Amino acid sequence: MKIHVKALLPVFGALALGILPGEAVELRLKWQPGKRYVFDNTADSSMKMPLPGQGLIETKGRMVMRIHNEVSRHEKGVRVSQSYDSLRMRQEMQGLVMEFDSSDPSKGGGLLGTVLKPLIETRFAAIYDKKGKVVGTEGLDKVQGADQLGMGKQELEAMARQSSEFLPGRDVKPGDTWNSEVDLPMGELGGKVTIDYTLKLENVVEQEGRKIARVSISGKMKEAEETEEGEVLKMEVKEATGMMLFDIDLGQPLELSTTTLLETGLPAGIPQAEGAPGKMPIKSVSVQKLVGVEELKKEASEGKDDSQTKPKGKVPAETREEKKARRKARRAKKREAEEAKPE
Repeated sequence: MKIHVKALLPVFGALALGILPGEAVELRLKWQPGKRYVFDNTADSSMKMPLPGQGLIETKGRMVMRIHNEVSRHEKGVRVSQSYDSLRMRQEMQGLVMEFDSSDPSKGGGLLGTVLKPLIETRFAAIYDKKGKVVGTEGLDKVQGADQLGMGKQELEAMARQSSEFLPGRDVKPGDTWNSEVDLPMGELGGKVTIDYTLKLENVVEQEGRKIARVSISGKMKEAEETEEGEVLKMEVKEATGMMLFDIDLGQPLELSTTTLLETGLPAGIPQAEGAPGKMPIKSVSVQKLVGVEELKKEASEGKDDSQTKPKGKVPAETREEKKARRKARRAKKREAEEAKPE
């Protein structure tokens, strides 16, 4: 069976007529062993970089990834193994354009190719408990490259955790709110930013017979107690907003989008040249969409005796002597039964 979810993602303003009563619903991430969940992740970024004598120069980038999440059983819950089916990236700066496309050999080289090719070959897994929370990862220590593009070990782990951290893992009613603290790794810039999010279940709507929860997201930066060692620039979150459309029965976000506006500059106490731009604005827009859910090959039955699951070999044919002995034994047994009958 294959579930297509594109039909569940039209303009949600049209769903106003389908708003359901305000009963409690469970917002918990669910993964079913034996299935593959296919997501498209799009990350857009723009940064205005200060260049001597030229002021702020804008750099734009877009990364589009199709990610396969294959689910199997684990002693703590489930193992969700991630792999990249395709990856595209485009960066622009002052008329200079760099592109990478894993499906197009003509766009598979250059600087982006050197950095991103190892990422395409990356295989790692997140371990989720029965409550839908990440309790560990496997294989991230082998991730190579792409750190400078914001796709290193810390960023990949943050992506794996994001959906579960945005969900309360319990029953909530429309109008209820909950909080989540999310770390935002800053890649080559050093350090990380922590955002305190407030999430609210706005309403539950019905479409195509499915219940969809609409969750609003807003956040503010958690003030760091001190500058982290190795931090190159000081980051400040100016605004963090988002929206999630969550399929309650499926236990997966159909769409999760976040927009983060940041401002960066040199930490306090570090001198800078006269007339140099003091701040550098950054905008990051991330959109994750569930494309479909597919059946994998059936897993081997668990907890069963191997003798019940292994195919039995062929019984060798009887020899002539064995057949003669079997017939003789059968005749003898029949004769004994006849003699034992009462007169």
